This record gives sequence, structure tokens and C-alpha cells, in this order.
Amino acid sequence: MAIDVEWQDERGKRLSRYDGPPIDSRLPDSASPDSVCLRFIDPYGDTTFNQAQVAELEKELATVDGAGDVAQQAKSLLSFVKQVHDRTHRYLKFIGD
Repeated sequence: MAIDVEWQDERGKRLSRYDGPPIDSRLPDSASPDSVCLRFIDPYGDTTFNQAQVAELEKELATVDGAGDVAQQAKSLLSFVKQVHDRTHRYLKFIGD
């Protein structure tokens, strides 16, 4: 089950959509217990992060270790997240199953 990811504006209009390796529940499951964003991505519901939270999520994605699928998911997702520089009134939305 893949988790879709989109950048949206304040009205919920999609601005861009992640098209890298599929994101699945293993990514949030890999988060450390003290994670403030990554561990709260809900694979079965929707999770939305504002610009301040996205900055924290970036830090957490950068620390995902390994060479397997989960590390590739984190690296690819981090690339997608960093594509948007002006995050005023922009939201990163994870859309679960």
C-alpha cells in the first residue's frame, strides 16, 4: 500500500505530486521514538505538515540510515520536499490508503 505525497496550497489545491519510489508504512515505522514528524505519518489516513513542521521532517528524513528500500524512500522524498523553497501557505500532505 503506497502513501501518496503532495505539495498543496492553503485551499488544498495540488501544486506538485511525488513520483519517486513508492512510500509505504516502513518509512514512518523506521523513525526514532523521539521523532516529531516522521513517526506520525499515518499510512491509513491523511497527514499534513506546515512549513515549520516540514523543516523538522527534512532533518528526520536526512537521518534515515541504510541502503535498502526505506533509505531510498527517504532520500527520494527528501529531494521532492526540497524542491519547494517558498513554503508560505504551502503544505506537505501525505495521503494514506
